[in-house]
Amino acid sequence: MKSLRNMENAFSLVRACFFTVIACNLLSVLFCYGYTRWFNAKQNERIYALEGEVPVMIALGQNVKENREAEAKAQLTEFHKLFFSIVPDMEEIKYNMRQAMLMSDNSVSEEFAFLDDNGYFRQICEAQIRCSYKCDSIHIDFSEYPYPATVFGRTSIVRPSGSTFRSLVTSCSLRNVLRTDEIPHGYLIENFKVVSNSDIDNIDSLFK
Repeated sequence: MKSLRNMENAFSLVRACFFTVIACNLLSVLFCYGYTRWFNAKQNERIYALEGEVPVMIALGQNVKENREAEAKAQLTEFHKLFFSIVPDMEEIKYNMRQAMLMSDNSVSEEFAFLDDNGYFRQICEAQIRCSYKCDSIHIDFSEYPYPATVFGRTSIVRPSGSTFRSLVTSCSLRNVLRTDEIPHGYLIENFKVVSNSDIDNIDSLFK
């Protein structure tokens, strides 16, 4: 009988060890699965700075959603500089306008076509006029979608006879799109229009 009890105790011990090992393995699998899900989510929230195709830095601690406003403002600033900073070189003008139109809808190409048809760019080249743009502030409403935006800035128009400074206000809306080389910030500019473009100062040239 004693031998039988010893065998029963040994069997109970083996069975307990077996179930303990099974439970430990199951917990390990669940932990690995949960950690992998968490790690992938954290990776998606990281922002990578690229040099060419090689990642050179990870901007840790910045959530992608939190950074979208900064990206929207960066794209709008870049777009306005391309569209409103103009030099008296038709090839340079066309190149900059193409770059601006790649990040926008037909409203921008229509605006360009209107200016081009009215000889605006030809007059700039013939008169050797240089236009530069400076962004003052950008207001974006992220409570609506597509996100309405208003951009406040200034342009300077430099002619041989003098300079004109203008206050420029534009409006548009932003739609989320896939990031590409042409749209690195992931926004499409829609319904673009000039709200106000008024003179604020004129300075005559000293060499007239």
